[in-house]
Amino acid sequence: MTRAGYRSVLGAPGVRWLMATSLVARLPAAMAGLAIILRVSHGTGSYAKAGAVTAAFVVGAALVGPVLGRLADRLGRRPVLLAASVANTAGLVALSRVPTHDTGTILAVAALAGASSPPVAASVRSLWPALVEAARRDALYAVDSTLQELTFVVGPALVAIIGSAFGVSAPLVASGAFGLVGTVALVSHPVITTGAEHRPHRDARVLSRPLLVLIGAITLLVLAFGSLEIGVVAFAGARHAAGQAGLLLGVWSAGSLLGGALFGTRATAGGARVLPGLLVACAGGFALLAGTPGVAALYALLFVAGLVIAPSLGCIYGLAGRLALPGAVVEAFSWVSSGILVGAATGSAAGGIVVQHFGSRVDFLASGLASLAAAATAVTLRRHVASRRWPAGGGHEAPPAEAAARLGA
Repeated sequence: MTRAGYRSVLGAPGVRWLMATSLVARLPAAMAGLAIILRVSHGTGSYAKAGAVTAAFVVGAALVGPVLGRLADRLGRRPVLLAASVANTAGLVALSRVPTHDTGTILAVAALAGASSPPVAASVRSLWPALVEAARRDALYAVDSTLQELTFVVGPALVAIIGSAFGVSAPLVASGAFGLVGTVALVSHPVITTGAEHRPHRDARVLSRPLLVLIGAITLLVLAFGSLEIGVVAFAGARHAAGQAGLLLGVWSAGSLLGGALFGTRATAGGARVLPGLLVACAGGFALLAGTPGVAALYALLFVAGLVIAPSLGCIYGLAGRLALPGAVVEAFSWVSSGILVGAATGSAAGGIVVQHFGSRVDFLASGLASLAAAATAVTLRRHVASRRWPAGGGHEAPPAEAAARLGA
């Protein structure tokens, strides 16, 4: 897809507004974890306790996310997104006020705040098939995954800036505010009213075998990401460059941004064919980090390793849209999001253990092996996708032309 093709995709009715507002609404996902760590570690001096509270938040989101997705499919996206966003904001504000020494209370509040995380990304991605025809859909998923990287660059920076200026509790409040403002703006668009018209047959399995395979692949891939982040921090710290850890991870995200932009110009409907190759490339890039001679070289290698991240995620999101049952698309994407959360939490925990006992270089190799396992899992998707009996793009609430007409285009 050329630059004009990009403009065509982003110029489809509703796409720019949904993309922009959803990125603001997704900021809590990129801010809350670091904001929790900042407040709890500052208040208790314990990174272990900070990690436990963060894990409670993540587990709450992973467990309840698919339930909220199912409600959005049945009741409509707008009421579920608004109600969850209000509850999530209240939970994050409460988390900024709970005494950090009250372990039981702060763990419970964190779990409830995570459980109320609105299914913003799942809701928006479930709408792309209704707004863009199949030939351009994978490109739009690639653009979506690429732009989401911006939240993981901007979010931690906002936490650092707000925390320095207003205190360690302020980033949690700001995170909730960003989420609420972004969600309210998002649901103000007319296309958000769509999505409750169709329901899957009551005997249909939302978690079909191919969707489970896809969730397994992305869980392993994000596990690799979570483990690698710990390794990067440890590698920098061991070389008296702990202050550069954030910059290193930022360069990694920059590589993903560039890779997503380049891949988006070539995205096709062959996600199941190209995904295993992308994941193998990801594994190779992570394994190369084990031979890094120093911090300066790590910048370059992380940038290269990041090039295939957004393309891989774009393929996965596109496949999720095609594998989802009509009328259950938000729930399907919510299950994918839960896989991401489980992978991130498991990867961080596993990475900490590996780094503690074997060092950061072994952690880099372990991340490569997890990515390789994701590639092996993704290989089986080719057969599953080829054998689908319903039309590609289960998320079609309406053909793009009908959606455009509904929007007055």
